[in-house]
Amino acid sequence: MSTNGWTRKRNNGWLAGWRNPDGTERNHGLFDTRKAARNWLATEVLPKLARGVSVDPKAGAILFRDAAQAWLDSRRDELKPSTLDGYRYALRPKGERRGDGKTLGIDAVWGGYPINAITRDGIQQWVQRMTDAGKKPSTVRHTYEIVRMVLEQAVIDYRLPANPADHVKLPTNHSAGRTVGVVDDPAMFLTPTQVEALVDALPWPYNVYAHLAAWSGLRAAELCALRVGDVKLPDATTGQLRVDWTVRVIGGEATYYDPKTKGSRRTVPLPPQTVGVLRDYLSDHPYGDNLDAPLFPNMRLVPPRPTGLKSDAPTTATARAQQQVAALAALTVEEAEARLVLDWSEPLRHGTFYKAVFRPAVLRANRTAQATKDRAAMLPPALKFHALRHTYASICAEHDVPIREVAAFMGHASPRTTETVYTHLFKKDDHAGAMAKLGAAQATTARRRANNVIRLSG
Repeated sequence: MSTNGWTRKRNNGWLAGWRNPDGTERNHGLFDTRKAARNWLATEVLPKLARGVSVDPKAGAILFRDAAQAWLDSRRDELKPSTLDGYRYALRPKGERRGDGKTLGIDAVWGGYPINAITRDGIQQWVQRMTDAGKKPSTVRHTYEIVRMVLEQAVIDYRLPANPADHVKLPTNHSAGRTVGVVDDPAMFLTPTQVEALVDALPWPYNVYAHLAAWSGLRAAELCALRVGDVKLPDATTGQLRVDWTVRVIGGEATYYDPKTKGSRRTVPLPPQTVGVLRDYLSDHPYGDNLDAPLFPNMRLVPPRPTGLKSDAPTTATARAQQQVAALAALTVEEAEARLVLDWSEPLRHGTFYKAVFRPAVLRANRTAQATKDRAAMLPPALKFHALRHTYASICAEHDVPIREVAAFMGHASPRTTETVYTHLFKKDDHAGAMAKLGAAQATTARRRANNVIRLSG
């Protein structure tokens, strides 16, 4: 053996030992035979020692949550703050997670495991459990990828000989009956009538926020980042929005960041009606003459007046959230507006708006539609705000706006992205031209058959 490695008889087996470059001595075993001990040294220890790497057989005993924290610390300077914050959320202790996160979240499943006890089969079973629980394929893949990256770092740091997350079969959108990247759920596309119903159910100024989302196609983070100076309204019927930033809430602070892609920096034209809506809105905006002021303000809710009546409080966070949404939905639009405290010095935090304003408005709109028996105005009960962006694409497609222009308006990297995501919207050709050619071929065949018929005498 090398002078850095040795084997020694110990009780009923063989011990493998070595000296690290820093002078510390380590050992591992017991092995059944001396040959097995030597083979282990030759494959697992000596190659690393030759590269000047110290080997610690207990390095793989580190808990996954500790390895994950070390991985996060090592990535802090290279990741966008929003990406890092997303990783932190995914790795939160199970006590800080809600719903499935308490049982299927990364920390809930792997946090207390030594990383050298994690197996490929165990990860495969976890992936299947998430899939069976109804998690979207993209969510499952994203969650798995975080675990894989943590374990890959452990391999690089010589804590593991190989990554147990390799060769795990992951769900695809195809396995869920969908094409990867395609948005074709009818609930994601509203009609102009439904958009109007939603807008009417929202209190000011967030009715303008939703109207602009549906008629400009901007992402929520882009809408939140708009400033007064980003709105250009040269006359009563023409206007544009300049998209240069997004707003993300990281560590409780709303911060401006670069947009999602290079193509996301863009100028978006506005239809005449939206121009009118924005002209009226800016005339009511308390800082409409300050070009740097947020276009849409941050908000909070005034607590409801106590009724003096006692009721059983929901026992889960989900139930409490549902109860609050139902209570807010029962308010009229005027009552909902009176509950808002607007902060025009800060950009809107979309998550706060979504829970306190948007979700109740969906229920409020449907209540109104049911009362008036207006089925055309009914909204999908689980409507997502992002559906307004998809709605913009569908309205553009319906009115034959060229796909290249739609891609530019929506900030897609290329028209191919737009065509992939909304393939069923833009492929409206009924192939009449091709079918006419086939019809001509059929007619020619029919004539030849007619000419070849020999009539028999009676």
